[in-house]
Amino acid sequence: MKIAKAISVLLLLATASVTAQQEVHPIRNFIRINDQFCTGAQPRLEHLARLKTEGVKAIINLRPPSEHRAAEEEAKAKELGLRYFNIPVVFGEPKDEQATEFLKITDDPKNRPAFIHCAASIRVGAFWMIRRVLRDGPKNRNAESVGEGLHR
Repeated sequence: MKIAKAISVLLLLATASVTAQQEVHPIRNFIRINDQFCTGAQPRLEHLARLKTEGVKAIINLRPPSEHRAAEEEAKAKELGLRYFNIPVVFGEPKDEQATEFLKITDDPKNRPAFIHCAASIRVGAFWMIRRVLRDGPKNRNAESVGEGLHR
């Protein structure tokens, strides 16, 4: 009986240790793609300060202002000294000019590292795929490499 209790305690300690080492980011669907880009769902205002401490220099919001409190997000980002961009993509209705604007913003090194978000990170995935195909070239045209980093 003592051995069973000891094993249970050791398992709990090991689990706690592993959990502590694998901190979950507070932003839902957060993924650090590389040292220049991270993506996720809608951050809360307090998350913006954390993104800044993690080195993010720009926020790219792909949600229309009517979907969420974009003005509050923009004000908080600017208060923290972050660049802020809003490309109001209506879910299921992206436009060519929005993809062009996204590429222009993400091409500019002054806007990196950048955090790119929408509501759940679905529009982000679509726009990131466009970037991967158009900027990384033919070597990445297959679905597996285009989506690399977004689905782990």
